[in-house]
Amino acid sequence: MRRWIDDLGLTEDRIIETRRVHLAPPDGPKAFDRAMERAAKRDAQPEAASLKAPIGKRQPKRTEGARPSADELAAFYANLVNSDGFLPANTISSTIRDAMLSRGLVTPERLRAPGVH
Repeated sequence: MRRWIDDLGLTEDRIIETRRVHLAPPDGPKAFDRAMERAAKRDAQPEAASLKAPIGKRQPKRTEGARPSADELAAFYANLVNSDGFLPANTISSTIRDAMLSRGLVTPERLRAPGVH
């Protein structure tokens, strides 16, 4: 009983209440240990639930800075296209493709190499 109080944090009243529910466990004395562990876990759940973030609340929108301009986006993607690294064909949208070409940041041949159309 002392272990249930010290290790599991149960009160004597809670131990007696749990013992009344499990009068004669089929597994012997070890079943009482498991019953007391489950009781301690159930007692701890309301505390843990109160620490969780409320469900259904939206997170505030991120306002850490201004969005990049069209010129900055075009320059960023132009660096990706002009580098020798792997570039999936679907990385570049048609809007970004047109922005890079109109600004002269990439050549049409360089865009065709990774398969951008």
